[in-house]
Amino acid sequence: MALPLTFLVGLAVLFANRELLPPIAGSGRLDVLAAFGLLLATPSVLALVSLRRVRAELVTGRLGSVPPRALLRLSAVATPLSLHLVLGPGGWSELASRWSGGSELADILLLLLPLFAAEVPRLVVATAADVHLEFAHELVGSRRIDAAMLPRLVETLPAVRGRLSWPLLLVMPCVLFGAAIDLLQLDRRLYTLFVATTPGATIGTLAFFLLAAALLPFWFRIAFGIERVVPEPAGSRLRQTAAILGFPPRRVMYLPTGMRAMNAMMVGPLPIGRFLCVTDGLVRMLDVDSLTGVVAHEVGHARKGHPLLLMTLAAVLPLLLPAPLRLLRLDALDPITQALFALAAVAILWTAVRAVAHRFEHEADAASVEALGAGPCTRALMTVSRAAMPVTRGMLRRHFTLHPEERSRWEFMRRYEGEPAFRAAFEARGRMLRATAALLLAVVASAATWAWTVEWPLEKAVWRFHAGDFVGASAAVAAVGEAVPEPWQQPWRRLEDELAVGLELAPTAADWPTARAALSVSAWPRGVEVLLRSGPRDARPWFALAIEADPALGLVRHAVLDYCEAAADHDPERMAAAGAIVRRLGVPAGLEAAFAEPPPSGQ
Repeated sequence: MALPLTFLVGLAVLFANRELLPPIAGSGRLDVLAAFGLLLATPSVLALVSLRRVRAELVTGRLGSVPPRALLRLSAVATPLSLHLVLGPGGWSELASRWSGGSELADILLLLLPLFAAEVPRLVVATAADVHLEFAHELVGSRRIDAAMLPRLVETLPAVRGRLSWPLLLVMPCVLFGAAIDLLQLDRRLYTLFVATTPGATIGTLAFFLLAAALLPFWFRIAFGIERVVPEPAGSRLRQTAAILGFPPRRVMYLPTGMRAMNAMMVGPLPIGRFLCVTDGLVRMLDVDSLTGVVAHEVGHARKGHPLLLMTLAAVLPLLLPAPLRLLRLDALDPITQALFALAAVAILWTAVRAVAHRFEHEADAASVEALGAGPCTRALMTVSRAAMPVTRGMLRRHFTLHPEERSRWEFMRRYEGEPAFRAAFEARGRMLRATAALLLAVVASAATWAWTVEWPLEKAVWRFHAGDFVGASAAVAAVGEAVPEPWQQPWRRLEDELAVGLELAPTAADWPTARAALSVSAWPRGVEVLLRSGPRDARPWFALAIEADPALGLVRHAVLDYCEAAADHDPERMAAAGAIVRRLGVPAGLEAAFAEPPPSGQ
């Protein structure tokens, strides 16, 4: 049940590549993509070589020159590396944006396609290799194994199903986000409010998190193949225990993993649709009394409000922090100080998260003790500990685990059951933790509200402008006057440039349809005149508004805008690349002089 680290890193590469390295329109080419696309097979090939080597070692009884586990780890690293090459030099990022037709959902699905193409077959083969590696270390060098006795691919399918469940689960929030953006685009004012302003983006993201949290249990059941009925005789006792503890017995479910996982989990940050599931390995390993202790522990997480508290600390607070931090002008610090500040913040955050996670595990253990006594949960913990592969926890591992050590949990449950003073002190610390979390949330929310209030006059101008209300945007810009904070200087100058163009072409526009009608007719021809007369920097706002009003103007015109954007950003390399693409696609009429072929170097 481990998180799919390779897939998560792949997702980060996808979206970081798009945000940090935006492609130039027209840079994608099918012939180049075909060559780079072959790299997506690299992770699967490495995993396959790992599988063949470990099988050979088991059959021959001799270790090979290259450890199969090293090849398997290399295959995991190959996934994000191959994705980066396919997205950037291969041109897939630009092609996905072009083929999506302006739909955020289509764009996200196209971006995800190479990740699934690289990672799904690798996961299938890597899972089979993992199955062999589990016992290869003990057997290699001691005796040979008949090839017919080795696991077949079909026998690893339950494990493969579990591995593929995580990518399927992670698709849901991506699809939900894309669909939400597409729906917002139906109303220009709402779309710009949620996309172009900090308060709107924060509120929209919080609403998205709540919706995703409500849908998570439903989608989790589909992704992991959760079954409603826990096998008997355990099923009846577990449902009865849940009912006694106030948890709906129909929401105690069963997760088949091919006996490869001994775990139980409460799924769902919100009460809506929340369910408890136990894996087949746990049901097989534990007696019924011990299983009731596990159920009491998991129900304890829900009764103590842990899922919602964790979502608040891990999602809500980070969403509220950027606005007040921006007003602290941390960006004005030198890079070394910024790096030290970020490192300290991450260390403090991780320490707090780790402490809270440990606390929540003890609170769930306490809930199990209150319901059934210390015996059932303690026996379950000891049995699973003995059955699991022994792992030595060094200092580094101890600091990076979110679960307390088993010995600590056994000792805690014994003391909680038998020492009233210890129990009272523990409960008092729990109340203090919740009061501190509430106070922290109130302080951060107040700071965010204050920051939004300070910056709203500037954000309002941006919102009204992009909503097509040029008259309102002009009044908002005039109200701000010269008091523009330093972080806003560059975007504010761009806003003023584009607003000046908008007011010249549509001086009375108060909504997007009116503004769009005027811009789509006049903005591009006037931009051509400005480019020939004053250069690409001055032409940028004209072309930007032309394409915003009519995104279907054509690929080469998007490349012209990228050329002008690069000029405004003082990026000569990107300018040269965009200019070459414009010439390759065919220079638009009237711009031949601006994009004439540069003379060879040295002439």
